[in-house]
Amino acid sequence: MQEVLKVPTDKYQQKPENKLSGFDMHNLKHVSVSQVNKFREAPDAWLAQYLGKQRFPFGAPAVQGKAVEGGVDHGVYNDATDEECVDLAWSLFKNEIIKIPDGGEEFVKRKGTIEQMVKVALEQMRPLGKPELPPRGSAQHRIEINIRFEHGAGGRVKNLGYLDYWYPQHDNLVVDLKTTSKAPSDWSLSHGIQAAVYEKAVAKLTHKPAKVKFLYALTRKKDPFVWLEMEDSDYYMGVFKQTIRTMNNVLKTSTSVEDIIRIIPHNPDSFYWNGAQDIAQAFFPK
Repeated sequence: MQEVLKVPTDKYQQKPENKLSGFDMHNLKHVSVSQVNKFREAPDAWLAQYLGKQRFPFGAPAVQGKAVEGGVDHGVYNDATDEECVDLAWSLFKNEIIKIPDGGEEFVKRKGTIEQMVKVALEQMRPLGKPELPPRGSAQHRIEINIRFEHGAGGRVKNLGYLDYWYPQHDNLVVDLKTTSKAPSDWSLSHGIQAAVYEKAVAKLTHKPAKVKFLYALTRKKDPFVWLEMEDSDYYMGVFKQTIRTMNNVLKTSTSVEDIIRIIPHNPDSFYWNGAQDIAQAFFPK
């Protein structure tokens, strides 16, 4: 009787599939639009911030934007005058601008800009009526949805975001306020992704179609605002998911941040590194 050859199973047995995503491997509980956009635009800065847990400095434009939004919040949620809203925005700006380098110069030159932006935004938004109030204790509406970026186990990640203004009474309209010196003629990729994610998230959470518009309050005196409405969310969602897929692949290369640093190119000329040269030197020494 012919003897049956037995193959050692431990030698040829396939290893079990790793069902963890790259996000799980690095204990990244969620992504956000800003995180995904930073990876797409400056993966080296993304690595330092989200894997290296570094806090990047903020500049005067960011302080100005938060201050203007604070003044506009006061006007659209309350029966406050333009002057009261401008005063609040200016106070918020003063309290924060002193914390950054050259804050004194910015303090002087941005007062007129802040006043104009608050008044323009209120003029454009007040006809919409009052937005839905955020939950008690929150300044904005928090939205969470799972993003399926590829098939199979480990192919989903939670996306976390916050809405500026939500008007359920106007066809589930979301308005996002931007402050800028440059008037957009069309969607930038980063803002298009943000608008598309908001549209999909609000529609999914409310079980109703949603609309998203961005209001750009500008520094110029003539035509000091621009409205953009999202009309091609599928394209931008595709870019969003593709970027998350690439992030996942990078994260899965290793559980070691040091190993990932070796495959991420460093661009020291990126504006993301302004004021953060010490962080750049620590992660990407010359």
